[in-house]
Amino acid sequence: MKRNTWIGLGIGVAVVAGGTAYFLTRPKDEVKWRQAKLDKGNITQRINATGSVSPVVQVAVGTQVSGVISALYVDYNSIVKKGQLIAQIDPTLSDTQLQDAQASLLRAQAAYDFAKSDYERSRRLAEDKLLAAQDLDTKETALKNAKGNLESARATLNRARANRGYCDITAPVDGVVISRLADVGQTVAASFSTPNLFQIAQDLSKMKVQVSIGESDIDEVQVGQRALFTVDSLPDKQFAATVSLVRQEPITTQNVVNYVVEMIVPNEPLAGADGGGQAPASPQAARAAGAGAGHEAAPDPEKAWERLKDRMEAQGVTKDQFLKRFKERLAGQTQALPGRSRGAAPAQAPSGDPKLLARIPGGASLLGGPKFTGSLALRSGMTANVTIITNQRKDVLRVPNSALRFNPAAFIKEEKKADGPRLGQPMTMGGGPRPGAQSGTGSKGGMVARREDRIWVLENGKPKAIVVKAGITDGQFTEVTGEGLQEGMQILTGVENTKQTNGAAPMGATGGRR
Repeated sequence: MKRNTWIGLGIGVAVVAGGTAYFLTRPKDEVKWRQAKLDKGNITQRINATGSVSPVVQVAVGTQVSGVISALYVDYNSIVKKGQLIAQIDPTLSDTQLQDAQASLLRAQAAYDFAKSDYERSRRLAEDKLLAAQDLDTKETALKNAKGNLESARATLNRARANRGYCDITAPVDGVVISRLADVGQTVAASFSTPNLFQIAQDLSKMKVQVSIGESDIDEVQVGQRALFTVDSLPDKQFAATVSLVRQEPITTQNVVNYVVEMIVPNEPLAGADGGGQAPASPQAARAAGAGAGHEAAPDPEKAWERLKDRMEAQGVTKDQFLKRFKERLAGQTQALPGRSRGAAPAQAPSGDPKLLARIPGGASLLGGPKFTGSLALRSGMTANVTIITNQRKDVLRVPNSALRFNPAAFIKEEKKADGPRLGQPMTMGGGPRPGAQSGTGSKGGMVARREDRIWVLENGKPKAIVVKAGITDGQFTEVTGEGLQEGMQILTGVENTKQTNGAAPMGATGGRR
């Protein structure tokens, strides 16, 4: 060979030998593990949900009869007492039916009296053998029919009286009117369902919070557990509540099953609110405290006319007539209720002489009467952001949640061992494959084995798995128990560098957390 050829071959051999030596002797890339300590601390398990605020007892007041609303005696925020007249359905038809039932009863009574006298006379004749027995049976049958007609007439009269009584809508409980759903002149039909006219809250000093909890968390909620919540109007204030009821009724929405949980909370007054002259939250407290000291301002006739001018003119009522009648009614109320104070129950109009404004559309707002003006923090319908404390552990071993999700098998080369499974393979406490895992063991009898939780520690520079039992979690830390766990133990939670020796994806390895 030529000299140049030998020189080229020598240079090539030297390059190959040098590269081989470099690759064989260069230091391997080392994984920089991210570690954390196994420490002791407190863990509080919580469930977060969103619900609504409502009165503890809220009664819907409806009507059992159909007709036109002829009068309203209360309005929004009115304080009412049980049995107080708050509205009236036009009683014209019911009065007519009552009169007809009374007349039918009179006719039935007269027919019965005549049949009874006729039977007594026929019985005496039959005793003297002057009347055939068949004729006496006919008279007795007529008496029984007359008695039946009399009882039927009495039942009809009682039904007519009840229907007439249903025309007068009364408050079923002491409370505050929080909603008025109808006005004078509106027709209500009670044929298929009961139309609601008012919503009355029995006591606003306590409120109820309702939240929907998913089926996966409902078993952790128990009666008596503490809860905290905030409302949008007071985001910096936390209200304390107690779970009072866990309903058994499932509510399915788009294939998601939820259960309603109720909590009771005292309704606190707003900070710095002036309670002078304001009605308390509950009617019981109003009666005990006198519900304020000031007198109500009398309605202004001129303002009333300006507000109801169009309706009065449509009915042919002039301003002078309206003002005269208005002042007469106002004078009559003042004489009947001298010195009425705020918080006192509004007096009922005398029978046959209802208030003028109560029979005018929109006039209920001008009637006056005691109004609830208390400044309380919680109002019906508010959105509550609720946190229910379901479990607490104090001074327990805990690990960051990332330690249970981390698996180092994705960051190092797999090493096959003759005496055990390779790194990262699911393991049991005995060192064998985990039942039901992806190792091919499957499940037995249709039961899927529960996956084991593991944490990883370094032993001789290599990751080693420790099987643990996970307890409650607060979203950041999880309680763990198991053999070989000691406070201060260094556990793996991730890696610091992004270079991977086997080309696996960083930080996304599959962990043992279920």
